[in-house]
Amino acid sequence: MAKDWIESLASDIKQKNHEAAELYGREQHNAAIIADLGMPFFTTLASCLEEDIAEIRRELQGDLTSSDTTFQIINGNDVKLTRSRFPWFDAHVTHQDAKIVLDYAKDRGVAGDPNLDRKIVHFDFNVATDDGFSIQEAFSDNPRRFQTPEELAKHIIELLFQI
Repeated sequence: MAKDWIESLASDIKQKNHEAAELYGREQHNAAIIADLGMPFFTTLASCLEEDIAEIRRELQGDLTSSDTTFQIINGNDVKLTRSRFPWFDAHVTHQDAKIVLDYAKDRGVAGDPNLDRKIVHFDFNVATDDGFSIQEAFSDNPRRFQTPEELAKHIIELLFQI
C-alpha cells in the first residue's frame, strides 16, 4: 500500500498541474496540425500568387503601366515576386515553421533600392478549439484573419500593387 504522503503529493500534483498538462497537450496537438497543414497552405498560396501575377500581366498587356512582373520559386519555402515599375516592388514570401513572412520594398515609380525601406509582415498559423485552421497577421492591433490561401494571396497582391 502506498504511503499516505505519496498519495497526498500525487493528489496535489494532479490538482495543481492538471490545467498546465491540458494546455501542453493542446499546444502539442495544435503544433501537429500546423505541421501537417502549414506547408500545403503555403504551396497553395504560392500557386495562387503565381496565378494572380499572370492574370495582372494579361490585364495590363499593351497598357502604359504594363511592366515586367515575375514570380520565382526560390525553394519550397520561399518565393520571390518582383516588378520593375508602376509600381515597382521586390518581395519574398517565406514559410517558416508556424508562420509565413512577407518581406518587401515598393514604390510607385521605377525600381529603387530593394534594400531600403523594407517592410516585414508576419502571418501566424492558428488552430481553433474546434481544430479549425487559419492564419492571421501578427503584431497588429486589429489582425486580419485568412481562412484560405486564396484570401491571403489576394491580400499580399493588394499590399504590393496598391500605393
